[in-house]
Amino acid sequence: MNCQNCSAEVPEGSQFCLKCGSPLASASAVQPKASRSGLIGLIAVLLGILVVLVVIRIVQNASTPESTIPTKTPRVQAAGPQPHFINLTNGAATVNAGGYVWYTFTVPENSSLVAVGGHFSATGGQGNDIDCYILDEDGMVNFKNGHPTGTYYNSGKVTQAKIGAANLAPGTYYIVLDNRFSLITPKAVQIQATLSYSQ
Repeated sequence: MNCQNCSAEVPEGSQFCLKCGSPLASASAVQPKASRSGLIGLIAVLLGILVVLVVIRIVQNASTPESTIPTKTPRVQAAGPQPHFINLTNGAATVNAGGYVWYTFTVPENSSLVAVGGHFSATGGQGNDIDCYILDEDGMVNFKNGHPTGTYYNSGKVTQAKIGAANLAPGTYYIVLDNRFSLITPKAVQIQATLSYSQ
């Protein structure tokens, strides 16, 4: 190796010329040191960028409302009509002599497989009996005015019976407990009825 200043021959690895004392530019020991520090600097910059990205992501997740976070939603097959059950009555009723009581219910629009089911039992008087009907609005008006009317269910004068009516169209209906035939004795009636339909 030669000195760049005086061209004197210098041993390999020397940092200064032994003849003129000038520093040697191509000192091989210096270059690895410089490239090592450059590599460390590059790693430090990359780590800094990575930390900044992680912090930004954490802040974004913390400030995003839950409703806007995309989630995997399960696939739901289109459901057909769902069954519905409505308790119309479940308890006791007192029906005065010469009188009647009623329960009102409505069959919703777009209903199918409509049915009313249940049971009643009566006590009181010599026969422990009552009449039970299911009427629509027209039938209820006629019944109140003492006129003949069609029924969707008519138990006749009995002590107890199942209640049943099906294929009712959308509209308002009445379950009537009728004691008008009894002039003296009130009747105690236990009645349970449920409306079921699909929609």
